[in-house]
Amino acid sequence: MKLCRQRLFSKAAAGFALALVVGAGPAQLKAQQEKGEPRTQAKPLAQAPPAQLPEGTHRFFDRTNLMLFAGVAAVRAFDYTSTQHFRSLGNNEVLLTNSIVDNKPLFAGIEVAGTALSIGAAYWLHRTGHHKLERWVSAVHIGVGAFGDVRNYSLGTPR
Repeated sequence: MKLCRQRLFSKAAAGFALALVVGAGPAQLKAQQEKGEPRTQAKPLAQAPPAQLPEGTHRFFDRTNLMLFAGVAAVRAFDYTSTQHFRSLGNNEVLLTNSIVDNKPLFAGIEVAGTALSIGAAYWLHRTGHHKLERWVSAVHIGVGAFGDVRNYSLGTPR
Protein backbone atom coordinates (compact mmCIF):
# COMPACT_ATOMS: atom_id res chain seq x y z
CA MET A 1 0.00 0.00 0.00
CA LYS A 2 2.83 2.39 0.90
CA LEU A 3 4.69 1.55 -2.32
CA CYS A 4 1.51 2.24 -4.32
CA ARG A 5 1.17 5.67 -2.71
CA GLN A 6 4.81 6.46 -3.43
CA ARG A 7 4.38 5.51 -7.08
CA LEU A 8 1.19 7.55 -7.33
CA PHE A 9 2.83 10.55 -5.68
CA SER A 10 5.82 10.29 -8.02
CA LYS A 11 3.48 10.16 -11.04
CA ALA A 12 1.58 13.21 -9.80
CA ALA A 13 4.85 15.05 -9.18
CA ALA A 14 6.09 14.11 -12.66
CA GLY A 15 2.86 15.41 -14.21
CA PHE A 16 3.14 18.69 -12.31
CA ALA A 17 6.78 19.06 -13.34
CA LEU A 18 5.82 18.40 -16.96
CA ALA A 19 3.17 21.13 -16.77
CA LEU A 20 5.75 23.55 -15.41
CA VAL A 21 8.28 22.66 -18.10
CA VAL A 22 5.71 23.06 -20.88
CA GLY A 23 4.69 26.44 -19.53
CA ALA A 24 8.19 27.74 -18.76
CA GLY A 25 10.17 26.19 -21.64
CA PRO A 26 9.74 28.94 -24.27
CA ALA A 27 10.51 31.69 -21.73
CA GLN A 28 13.74 29.98 -20.69
CA LEU A 29 14.73 29.45 -24.32
CA LYS A 30 14.22 33.14 -25.06
CA ALA A 31 16.25 34.10 -21.97
CA GLN A 32 19.08 31.82 -23.12
CA GLN A 33 19.00 33.34 -26.60
CA GLU A 34 19.15 36.83 -25.16
CA LYS A 35 22.17 35.90 -23.05
CA GLY A 36 24.08 34.93 -26.19
CA GLU A 37 23.53 38.31 -27.86
CA PRO A 38 26.05 41.07 -27.18
CA ARG A 39 24.75 43.77 -24.90
CA THR A 40 24.19 47.18 -26.37
CA GLN A 41 23.63 50.53 -24.77
CA ALA A 42 20.16 50.53 -23.21
CA LYS A 43 17.75 53.09 -24.63
CA PRO A 44 15.54 55.06 -22.27
CA LEU A 45 12.02 53.66 -21.99
CA ALA A 46 10.50 56.90 -23.28
CA GLN A 47 12.20 56.43 -26.68
CA ALA A 48 11.31 52.75 -27.12
CA PRO A 49 8.63 52.19 -29.76
CA PRO A 50 5.48 50.45 -28.51
CA ALA A 51 5.37 46.72 -29.17
CA GLN A 52 3.06 46.02 -32.09
CA LEU A 53 1.30 42.68 -32.16
CA PRO A 54 0.45 41.13 -35.53
CA GLU A 55 -3.16 41.48 -36.62
CA GLY A 56 -5.47 38.91 -35.01
CA THR A 57 -3.20 38.10 -32.07
CA HIS A 58 -3.19 39.17 -28.46
CA ARG A 59 -0.97 38.99 -25.41
CA PHE A 60 -1.24 35.70 -23.57
CA PHE A 61 -2.03 37.25 -20.19
CA ASP A 62 -4.64 39.66 -21.45
CA ARG A 63 -7.79 40.49 -19.48
CA THR A 64 -9.89 37.70 -21.03
CA ASN A 65 -7.32 34.97 -20.37
CA LEU A 66 -6.73 36.17 -16.82
CA MET A 67 -10.47 35.94 -16.14
CA LEU A 68 -10.63 32.48 -17.73
CA PHE A 69 -7.63 31.24 -15.72
CA ALA A 70 -9.16 32.60 -12.53
CA GLY A 71 -12.35 30.73 -13.43
CA VAL A 72 -10.41 27.50 -13.95
CA ALA A 73 -8.69 27.94 -10.58
CA ALA A 74 -12.03 28.65 -8.89
CA VAL A 75 -13.66 25.59 -10.44
CA ARG A 76 -10.73 23.42 -9.34
CA ALA A 77 -11.00 24.78 -5.78
CA PHE A 78 -14.75 24.14 -5.89
CA ASP A 79 -14.00 20.60 -7.11
CA TYR A 80 -11.74 20.06 -4.11
CA THR A 81 -14.41 21.17 -1.63
CA SER A 82 -17.26 19.35 -3.37
CA THR A 83 -15.29 16.11 -3.51
CA GLN A 84 -14.36 16.39 0.16
CA HIS A 85 -18.05 17.00 0.93
CA PHE A 86 -19.37 13.93 -0.84
CA ARG A 87 -16.55 11.80 0.58
CA SER A 88 -17.60 12.93 4.07
CA LEU A 89 -21.09 11.60 3.27
CA GLY A 90 -19.60 8.17 2.56
CA ASN A 91 -19.72 8.24 -1.25
CA ASN A 92 -16.89 6.68 -3.25
CA GLU A 93 -14.76 8.63 -5.70
CA VAL A 94 -15.02 7.28 -9.26
CA LEU A 95 -12.22 9.02 -11.19
CA LEU A 96 -9.52 8.71 -8.51
CA THR A 97 -9.07 6.26 -5.69
CA ASN A 98 -10.54 7.10 -2.30
CA SER A 99 -7.06 7.02 -0.74
CA ILE A 100 -5.91 9.81 -3.08
CA VAL A 101 -8.94 11.99 -2.36
CA ASP A 102 -8.67 11.37 1.39
CA ASN A 103 -5.02 12.49 1.34
CA LYS A 104 -5.81 16.21 1.35
CA PRO A 105 -2.35 17.60 0.48
CA LEU A 106 -1.99 15.16 -2.41
CA PHE A 107 -5.48 15.89 -3.72
CA ALA A 108 -4.88 19.65 -3.43
CA GLY A 109 -1.66 19.20 -5.41
CA ILE A 110 -3.54 17.31 -8.10
CA GLU A 111 -6.05 20.17 -8.34
CA VAL A 112 -3.22 22.72 -8.67
CA ALA A 113 -1.54 20.54 -11.29
CA GLY A 114 -4.83 20.38 -13.21
CA THR A 115 -5.00 24.17 -13.23
CA ALA A 116 -1.36 24.45 -14.33
CA LEU A 117 -1.90 21.90 -17.08
CA SER A 118 -4.93 23.82 -18.38
CA ILE A 119 -2.93 27.07 -18.47
CA GLY A 120 -0.02 25.25 -20.12
CA ALA A 121 -2.28 23.83 -22.82
CA ALA A 122 -3.72 27.30 -23.45
CA TYR A 123 -0.19 28.71 -23.70
CA TRP A 124 0.83 26.03 -26.19
CA LEU A 125 -2.22 26.81 -28.34
CA HIS A 126 -1.44 30.54 -28.06
CA ARG A 127 2.15 30.02 -29.21
CA THR A 128 1.02 27.94 -32.18
CA GLY A 129 -1.49 30.58 -33.28
CA HIS A 130 -4.71 28.83 -32.24
CA HIS A 131 -6.12 31.77 -30.31
CA LYS A 132 -9.78 30.71 -30.35
CA LEU A 133 -8.92 27.20 -29.18
CA GLU A 134 -6.70 28.72 -26.49
CA ARG A 135 -9.75 30.34 -24.91
CA TRP A 136 -12.01 27.33 -25.51
CA VAL A 137 -9.70 25.11 -23.44
CA SER A 138 -10.39 27.20 -20.36
CA ALA A 139 -14.07 27.69 -21.15
CA VAL A 140 -14.68 23.94 -21.55
CA HIS A 141 -12.63 23.23 -18.41
CA ILE A 142 -14.82 25.65 -16.46
CA GLY A 143 -18.06 24.19 -17.85
CA VAL A 144 -17.20 20.54 -17.28
CA GLY A 145 -15.73 21.28 -13.86
CA ALA A 146 -18.75 23.28 -12.73
CA PHE A 147 -21.10 20.50 -13.86
CA GLY A 148 -19.11 17.94 -11.86
CA ASP A 149 -18.97 20.20 -8.81
CA VAL A 150 -22.73 20.75 -8.77
CA ARG A 151 -23.24 17.01 -9.20
CA ASN A 152 -20.90 16.28 -6.27
CA TYR A 153 -22.89 18.57 -3.99
CA SER A 154 -26.21 17.10 -5.15
CA LEU A 155 -25.26 13.53 -4.25
CA GLY A 156 -26.88 12.20 -1.10
CA THR A 157 -25.69 9.50 1.23
CA PRO A 158 -25.16 6.08 -0.40
CA ARG A 159 -27.95 3.52 -0.04
